[in-house]
Amino acid sequence: MFKSKQKDLKQHIPAAILLFVLAIIALFMRLYATEVIPVAESIPFAFQLMIGGTALAIFRNELGYSTLGVFGPVILAFAWLEVGPFWGFILIGYVFIVTATARIALSGSDLGTAHRVASLLVIASIATIVLQIVGQIQGVPPLTTLLLFPIILTTWYAERFIQGTAEDGWAPASRRLTFTVVGVAVAFVVAGYEPLVNAVIRTPELWVALVGVNILLGASTNIRLAEYTRFRVLKRALEADNKTDVLTMRVRNRDYVSRYNPLPLMGLYNKSRMKQFLHGLNIPTPETFLIVETESDLEEFRALLKKRDRFVVKPIDGMGGRDVLVVRGREGDDGEFRTNRGNLTADEITSHTRKICVGGTADYGAKTSALVEALVTPESLLADRIKSGVPDLRVITLHGFPIMAMTRLPTDESKGTANIHTGAVAVAIDISSGKASGGYQQTQDRYVSQHPDTGASLSFTIPDWQDVLTTASRAAIASGFGYTGVDIVFDADQGPMVLEVNRRPGLGIQNANMAGLLGRLRFVEAQGVSNQFISANERVRRAIEWSTNNWQSDAADAPPDIDTKVEVNA
Repeated sequence: MFKSKQKDLKQHIPAAILLFVLAIIALFMRLYATEVIPVAESIPFAFQLMIGGTALAIFRNELGYSTLGVFGPVILAFAWLEVGPFWGFILIGYVFIVTATARIALSGSDLGTAHRVASLLVIASIATIVLQIVGQIQGVPPLTTLLLFPIILTTWYAERFIQGTAEDGWAPASRRLTFTVVGVAVAFVVAGYEPLVNAVIRTPELWVALVGVNILLGASTNIRLAEYTRFRVLKRALEADNKTDVLTMRVRNRDYVSRYNPLPLMGLYNKSRMKQFLHGLNIPTPETFLIVETESDLEEFRALLKKRDRFVVKPIDGMGGRDVLVVRGREGDDGEFRTNRGNLTADEITSHTRKICVGGTADYGAKTSALVEALVTPESLLADRIKSGVPDLRVITLHGFPIMAMTRLPTDESKGTANIHTGAVAVAIDISSGKASGGYQQTQDRYVSQHPDTGASLSFTIPDWQDVLTTASRAAIASGFGYTGVDIVFDADQGPMVLEVNRRPGLGIQNANMAGLLGRLRFVEAQGVSNQFISANERVRRAIEWSTNNWQSDAADAPPDIDTKVEVNA
């Protein structure tokens, strides 16, 4: 623990040096204030940018509201400062509506990302020209104001919004767009407050203070205001001494993802490499049919469509279920495929796969790959409780020790995907026994004892539970990541199979289990097992023992036997 704190202090040394250098510059500015301040007063927009950016950072980081970027909302706030909030909103809203409508119209044309975005920029430019003409004819000066960067940003926002509705649904995309508009308003109000701006302009020490505030808040904020709301029921349910056991996003990223998941390995990770590695260690995974990267691969994919009618297409480096296409078979005389996005033709499925490779989850022209793998036939224990889709099991692990688990049951709202952010039900699974104990639907913020679509009971026990946990532990060890979320599916013929090893697992599992992750993670860290050579079987045995003892120190009083080697295949 002492070494860990030393490492944390060392990480802040470069930032401290930066602040020291800036403080010297500020002192120099103070000494020559009579020459410096007049120049500063001639460029107030620079100080408005400082203040607006800090305000938006607080809105995002301390309050926890997701916006479409940081720079973008600040630049849009400058448009409001230029022409006033009313006309600024009208101008930006007009461009957004025009480009969003154009984006919808282009959706079925199968354009590559580059040409689609270029088309939207052309349309946004035409819309701006029309507005300028109307402004001149009608004599409305604000309509003749040329807002170059806000127009470009608004075009990009329209693209992101429509793409988001297709990937995540209207509700999440609309919520993020709404928070972006609110963020613009916050930046506008703060950056437009003249007494504050003037005070910063005339006080060089405040220039450095703004950097210091951002560094301090960025490094020290452990919980966001939105997370108080997200985990309010959980926090009320925990005993007073355990309220700090809830793992927040900031603590997860700083203390577990950054510390235990090496950056070089994070950069190399993708679903294909991980599956190849797991397969080489005889850890069961769904069969991979094809990896699509080029046009020639797409030709092979078209041939595959003639042979197979059940498979899954997913981005090789995607996350959160984004762009995943589940193909469940054919129906009708025209042979259309049944998918989680409705009935699609072979050409439409090919088009979706192409968009994954160039566009989709890729960053505007950056190329990625699509993984085509076997569709799991879910085992009846979970499958009988849902209408459609493939339920799965998420196991959070630290150093290969199972910490917390849940099953995710697809719903009509989640469109058959096991993604709790889009409506799937998270069902708590006890680490020590494999027993389910009720569910939580995050999108509705409600606890349920029955599946919302089928009415099926959420009380059941995962069979061969210790073997399932051992599979998760083996996969986590093999991945090389210290902190993971291992996803397991239960195939009717082949049993438990590892679907994926997540290097940045979400936090919603805590609400499902009505228990905090942080307390358990710190308990495992306190056992000093990160560098020990312990088999997967032994890690699971210890985790079950710890869980049985409610993650209390009594479980670790007697030092357990330690294997002399890591048995990945154990």
